[in-house]
Amino acid sequence: MIAVYLDDGSDPVAPRENGWYIMDGTTILLAGPFSSREEAILAIDEQEPDPEAGGPSPF
Repeated sequence: MIAVYLDDGSDPVAPRENGWYIMDGTTILLAGPFSSREEAILAIDEQEPDPEAGGPSPF
């Protein structure tokens, strides 16, 4: 997932208003637009699991 700025001239065009959207390839994943790239990246971080969080113990 990446944060991409979309507007009327981008490909794809912004589905609502100009701003930052979260995309996976050519698919817009999360509702947007976000007001800044940083805000969009924070939304990505909230969606992805924390690699350092660990998981269930195999024991």
